[in-house]
Amino acid sequence: MKNLITFLILLFLVSCATAPEQNQTVITDINDIESYLNIDRNTLVKDLKSQTEPLQLDIEKDSTRIIQMSRLAGLNNQLYDITGDIDYLEQAVRLREKVLQRTAIKPESARRSLAQMYIKQHRFKEADSLMNTIEANEKQDQLVKFDIAMELGDYTKAESLLSSIKNLNDYNYLIRAAKWNDYKGNLDDTIRLMEKAMELAEESGSENLMLWSYSNIADYYGHHGDLTLSYKYYLKTLQLDPQNDYALKGISWIAYSNDNDIKLASQIINTLQSRHDIPDYKLILAEFAEYQNNESQAQRLRDEFLKETNQPAYRAMYNTYRIENLLAGNENQQKAGLELAIEEVGNRATPETYDLLGYAYLVNKMPVIALENHKRFVQNKTFEPVAQLHLAQILKENKLGEVAQPIKNELLETRYELGPVTYKEVQQI
Repeated sequence: MKNLITFLILLFLVSCATAPEQNQTVITDINDIESYLNIDRNTLVKDLKSQTEPLQLDIEKDSTRIIQMSRLAGLNNQLYDITGDIDYLEQAVRLREKVLQRTAIKPESARRSLAQMYIKQHRFKEADSLMNTIEANEKQDQLVKFDIAMELGDYTKAESLLSSIKNLNDYNYLIRAAKWNDYKGNLDDTIRLMEKAMELAEESGSENLMLWSYSNIADYYGHHGDLTLSYKYYLKTLQLDPQNDYALKGISWIAYSNDNDIKLASQIINTLQSRHDIPDYKLILAEFAEYQNNESQAQRLRDEFLKETNQPAYRAMYNTYRIENLLAGNENQQKAGLELAIEEVGNRATPETYDLLGYAYLVNKMPVIALENHKRFVQNKTFEPVAQLHLAQILKENKLGEVAQPIKNELLETRYELGPVTYKEVQQI
């Protein structure tokens, strides 16, 4: 009996030593999503391409056909969303520009559509300039102007626009009020507003509104630590749209960051990359490789990402990710990362871009300037875990470890959001 007790104690100690860092419940299940991973998109892509051909011919015959141009722009935008081919987005934007040039009567709709395409390309100042040529009389104009103001970090203007359209029974108001509260760090209010918006979407029967609601509330639940709910709504998104890559990417993160199931997480991302070839997936796979201590593969993927996103067609769409990866490179890359961070703050001066700038100063061995930057532009202005991590690292480097300690203590609760690799940096503060 004594030997049995000793054995059980040893077994318990071994199991504790080999358990995941957190005593979390495994949430993801391949059986829930396998059918969504085996979808062939070739038929859908061929169908969309077949619809573009007659429209293209019509436009070649008569360059004033703005209705055909609008339809063709919409199809190219869909093709970009489905395939990830950046050329489709470029074509869609060029067509929207032509539509606006040729629209003489009531051009407001054409202007809004083009501004939204500029937002997609991260051409925020151009979108702002475009929308400022008209008065924001229509609610749709105000909504787009709010979106742009948030991207540019013009929060006074954003708050004013939001107040002017306040209506707790309006879906478009609610989702933007949720975004505003998320920026303010009021996550409970954010979720409450999104839940109300979701109710309205379901009552309307609009599949598009429900899809947007489910996928976004899944994100917010994840940030809040309600991972079972997050998973539930990613699955609800897929039930409505079996080809929804965004939801599958969210499930992959749960598998990786909560369940420690790197096999399932990698399977999802590899599948997504094979059918929707955007640069983002290389960075996720690089993190997975680093998690598995395969540093050479991680570096290869990061280098591929930097090379691909350096193409002019991507414009500033991946600047923030490029900055992060340049700062993780050699000395010359770190200097390039600082230059790009300065440029990005010029593009949009948000607490998040200033955070990257401060971190770039830190990496380039300018901790005092980094601290000044964060005190002025970041501290108490964003509550994103990565920004808090950088602030703590900057404080520590400036020999203010005691000030950094409370930030570290809060960050110790953000393992899921940060992911296991970045979480190690928290533990080292």
